[in-house]
Amino acid sequence: MGVDYKKRLIPVIRYLEQNYNQPLNLPEVAALANLSPYHFHRTFKAVHGETLADFIRRLRLAAAAGELFKTKQPVLNIALEFGFSSSQSLAKAFKQHYGVTPTAFRDCKNYQEFSTLAQNSKIGHTLRKIGNESEMTTPYTGPEPTTWRKTMEMQQFDATKLAYVRVTGPYGEGYEEPSNRLYQWAGMKNLAGNTCIFIYHDNPKVTPNDKCRTDICLMVPADTQVPSGIELQDFPGGQYAVMRQNITEHNQYAKAWDDLMSKVIETGVENDDRPCFELYHSYDPQTQHADVSFCTAIK
Repeated sequence: MGVDYKKRLIPVIRYLEQNYNQPLNLPEVAALANLSPYHFHRTFKAVHGETLADFIRRLRLAAAAGELFKTKQPVLNIALEFGFSSSQSLAKAFKQHYGVTPTAFRDCKNYQEFSTLAQNSKIGHTLRKIGNESEMTTPYTGPEPTTWRKTMEMQQFDATKLAYVRVTGPYGEGYEEPSNRLYQWAGMKNLAGNTCIFIYHDNPKVTPNDKCRTDICLMVPADTQVPSGIELQDFPGGQYAVMRQNITEHNQYAKAWDDLMSKVIETGVENDDRPCFELYHSYDPQTQHADVSFCTAIK
């Protein structure tokens, strides 16, 4: 029987509805859904269609709007009460969400007046229009018409040995030099044509960008010896949910991971805590176009 992720997240939603204005303890919140912090953010977004941060911000904005309307307090007071650093930060978020300023809302005599104000707001109309268009726009923008794949497959990977170089820092940055170092060594050993994977050890929603760890890896024979600057690790293999995509722009990587998680949720399979990885079938360093399988471990 598949996992009902929506049901699992109900205790989280109820908790956040009561504690949206408190500091978030991610391990505790993830534990309410019996999920690891590593997978929690993408699971939440796939189920609810918005990020955890957006969900909490929406709850805070709704509460701030209610207080503004009822108490008529200064905007700064309400901003600080509901976790915004300044009246300006509340005003920006409020206007993006409701299409009007917090001051304009506070000064409304009744909710009907606010509804009319929001409906007639040019900004509100623009945001609604953009939202509607974004739902219909395909995210894939390759040089030629290409279908963005929606098919997820289950794949069994064999255990093997990996020669790798560790990169610590924001995902997608600083990969060129360590990749060149790994492939220069691999070329001398006739290993450059071996399967290449990038293992991601941290969830950037949980871990600071400068602490995120990437292993740039080549699958190698068990008896491989490596020089200083290149390390070896065991790859446990096992069952993975896989979605293969042609990537032509950097921002498509995040979209591909979100699509894969949506399929995991839809089919009800359950993630485990082995790190996810990208398997590169081909990569053009000039155009940075890639044929990639996105792989997340499942139980």
